[in-house]
Amino acid sequence: MSEQAKKPGRGLKIALALSLAVNLAIVGLVAGTVIGFGPMGERDDPRLRALGLGPFAMALSREDRAGFGARIDRATVRAERRALGEGLNDLREALRTEPFDRAAGAAALARMRDATVTLQTVSHDALLDQIAQMPAADRAALADRFARALRRMGGHRSPG
Repeated sequence: MSEQAKKPGRGLKIALALSLAVNLAIVGLVAGTVIGFGPMGERDDPRLRALGLGPFAMALSREDRAGFGARIDRATVRAERRALGEGLNDLREALRTEPFDRAAGAAALARMRDATVTLQTVSHDALLDQIAQMPAADRAALADRFARALRRMGGHRSPG
């Protein structure tokens, strides 16, 4: 079998692996949103998980989650979520192209990466703004709940 005959197969395997990874990430976000619970067993805010702030989804109080939500630029979040969806559609189309269009796949993944970075930047800024306005006692309580959330999520140990 010639080298050229092997390359499309390898590219297809890479594309399928990338597709599987993206799909698993989406399934993980959805599953985490469905089964996630916050302090005192209350439901966490899926917006926090979708913005990459999983442990804080469980650690922030209801009032602080509301304050966080009020600080988020919803138009930016909507635009970047739309860009993520469009990137997924573009990646799907690249996967169906014969031969595999690596450049189109790379462009789709870059679009999704840029949207994710923007979403995280927006959410991190809002989270830091929310935390900065908290009294010291509330921040200490948040730190304790955050440590518990980290342990539940992945077995992280508290320093000390």
